[in-house]
Amino acid sequence: MIKLCKSSESYKEISKTLKDNNMEFEHKKCLGKCGLCHDHPFAKSHGKFISADSVEKLIKKLKEDK
Repeated sequence: MIKLCKSSESYKEISKTLKDNNMEFEHKKCLGKCGLCHDHPFAKSHGKFISADSVEKLIKKLKEDK
């Protein structure tokens, strides 16, 4: 299951893109990675943190991680 940090600066864009791609995810208030959260789009998938330089690249990585 993909988990998103609601505090992330790119939260809205990531969640919309995940919905548009019919990918299931959970919203979390905080994932405890504040430095990463404010630097790059990221999510937690299968217990590991995944980040990328853009939301598009993050979605691609998340699809590959299924």
